[in-house]
Amino acid sequence: MKEKTQTQNAVKDKGFITEKSLVFGENMRAARKQRGFTSDSLASFLGISTAYVGLIERGERCPSLETFLKICDFFGESPETMLTPSGAGLAVRETKLAARNIDEEKKKRRHKMVLSMLDTFDPVELDHVVNMIKSFKSYVQMCRGEAVDEE
Repeated sequence: MKEKTQTQNAVKDKGFITEKSLVFGENMRAARKQRGFTSDSLASFLGISTAYVGLIERGERCPSLETFLKICDFFGESPETMLTPSGAGLAVRETKLAARNIDEEKKKRRHKMVLSMLDTFDPVELDHVVNMIKSFKSYVQMCRGEAVDEE
């Protein structure tokens, strides 16, 4: 039996990396669209160009490890899920999130918790919290390319 040369092993590894790049790119695009973000907003967050986001999504480029982990963190997905073919992990995660949001008891507990926390603030602190929430809402609208509410 012949031993594989380093070149043959490198070609085999390149095929694996190319396959994973394509899978990751498809899942990245699916996650971005599911959450309503533009490639511009994602690029801005990651500190890379919009063109590079497109290259990654098409599987034409592999992001650095740091960028890969930032992307996973941005979408709240594990690296394993982002490398799973067909976005199977993404669909399962979205289903779990939808089921969690339906649970009325959890919603009621969260509302009570937030109200009890707000009761501890003095008026100045409460104004600060409200302004932070408004700023965050405007930022999310801007990232999604929506018109920002002027209040």
